[in-house]
Amino acid sequence: MTATRHRTAPVRRPSFTGNVAWSVIGNGGYALCQWLVLVVIARLGSPAMVGDYALGLAVGAPVVLLANLSLRTVLVTDPNGAHPFRRYLLLRLAGMGLAMGVIALVVLIFHLPAAVVLLVGAAKAFDGIGDIYQGLLQRHHDQRSIAAAQLVNGGLTMALVASLLFGTSSIAWAAAGSAGASLLTWIMCCVPLAGRFHNRPDPRAKQHTHRAAGGVAELLWTALPLGLASGVSSLTVNVPRYALEHHLGATALGVFAAAGYLVLTGNVFFSAIAQTLLPRLTELRVNGTPAGFRSLLHQALLGVAVAGGLGVWAAALFGSDFLRRLYGEQYAGQGRLLTVLTLATVVCGACFVLDAGLSAARRFTGQLAVNAAVLVAATLAALLLVPRYGVLGAAWATAAAAVVHCALKWEVLRRAL
Repeated sequence: MTATRHRTAPVRRPSFTGNVAWSVIGNGGYALCQWLVLVVIARLGSPAMVGDYALGLAVGAPVVLLANLSLRTVLVTDPNGAHPFRRYLLLRLAGMGLAMGVIALVVLIFHLPAAVVLLVGAAKAFDGIGDIYQGLLQRHHDQRSIAAAQLVNGGLTMALVASLLFGTSSIAWAAAGSAGASLLTWIMCCVPLAGRFHNRPDPRAKQHTHRAAGGVAELLWTALPLGLASGVSSLTVNVPRYALEHHLGATALGVFAAAGYLVLTGNVFFSAIAQTLLPRLTELRVNGTPAGFRSLLHQALLGVAVAGGLGVWAAALFGSDFLRRLYGEQYAGQGRLLTVLTLATVVCGACFVLDAGLSAARRFTGQLAVNAAVLVAATLAALLLVPRYGVLGAAWATAAAAVVHCALKWEVLRRAL
């Protein structure tokens, strides 16, 4: 009797263009919903409420990003599948618990609005847990499922924040809606979508690597430099916000945050390109094709420059009127603020691409040194410009830090290649 052979059908990889499209859809849709959350708070509340919500983000985001340890990037760029997914998940859960403890400590020390800051921090922590599941999807080039999770998260957040703020007129309840949406997305969307890949072998993985890996401690040691770099980078972004809140209060911070959310679309677009580039660049590195690696990077940087130039032009022409129509008369006359922030976003877009190249090349330690230098530059710029020029000074401090960041990352990558 002849035994029947069963062959596993090869998994068809989505096209690069298709993945970029899904990444833009997911990131863009999520960013749009986050921006609409800010619009809702501005329309139903006050600039001070916007400022409190932005303060929650400014406190929670750096702490959560630092505790994230950029494990998603380590997971995607792991050349041989050295660690099982459960190890990444365990470390991420521990990191998010630690992050919430640190946020609570910051609230107590600096006497911040506890309910808003803690709830916004909780939303970021739940997003962080969902993010590691999305890393598994990204490793298998499944940007469509990532986009689905992002759209669900954004839609739920917008709906819950709007309904709770309308019903209670409380920014704390609105923040609770954001946390609830992130929790539901993690449990009901990210877990089942990523579950399809838990037991699927990765084509890059070697059969013996899980036995050879050194456990959670080795994974922590590998991720720590990049995790610190990401946390420092998030802190750098928020330095002008801290300076604004300190010198001019929550209202000025609310104006700055409202304008900043408008250019978030650019960050989302550039981040989508970088996320799709990362697994491709990793494969080019592993396969030993440096010419293809450099060519793909140069094409991406050119695309960022073209798209960014159009964005700066549009902000200079229509920014002031756009802000007034969207947020109300209190935000009119801030066209220059929007233009400078758009310029900073374009430079940050180039940094996203360079970060993808450095991560694919596994140059994690160099990124930490660069981001630390940029943090110093941002702090100095904010201390000099915010007291004198207010919200516009905060925008110029953001742009100056972005330029320093881009120049240093370019030099590190040039030496790596």
